[in-house]
Amino acid sequence: KEIRRRGWMKKGIQRIESVADHSFNLALLSMVMADLRGLNAERSVRIALLHDLCESIVGDLTPEDRAKLGIEKSVEEEHKATERILSFLPPALAKKYFELWEEYKTESTVEAKLVKELDRFERAMQAVRYTKNSNLKRALKHFWEEFLNSSQDQLLRDILQRAIEAQGSKGT
Repeated sequence: KEIRRRGWMKKGIQRIESVADHSFNLALLSMVMADLRGLNAERSVRIALLHDLCESIVGDLTPEDRAKLGIEKSVEEEHKATERILSFLPPALAKKYFELWEEYKTESTVEAKLVKELDRFERAMQAVRYTKNSNLKRALKHFWEEFLNSSQDQLLRDILQRAIEAQGSKGT
């Protein structure tokens, strides 16, 4: 609960969400969107809750951090950290959770793909939220522009666009 999202820290935001805040928001989004789409909501929520588990050891790595460390090395570190955390569980349960974590990383199921897209969406929505009481619109605009320009999910793009307009943070 204490690990803060480093990307926001680097943007100069004062009250930064924790990784736990992010994971909880992602789990809620995953449950609702999976239900709306007739997907396995329980699986989606489990994936969302596990997706950043390794960050309690490796921290919240930004894209810049990953580039410095090297993509292969950062993936290896996350893999080891996840295994280490799960090693305290009974082996069958640890295996089940690790497989769900890997499913997210490889986007090997429709639920994992949904959670990955919602992870990006949640980050864009958080950027919009942070502009409410700050002068950081310029510094944060790229988060929602990237999502709006790259997502194939029209519903999520529409929701984000409405949030941007409601916030007065004008999108693209």
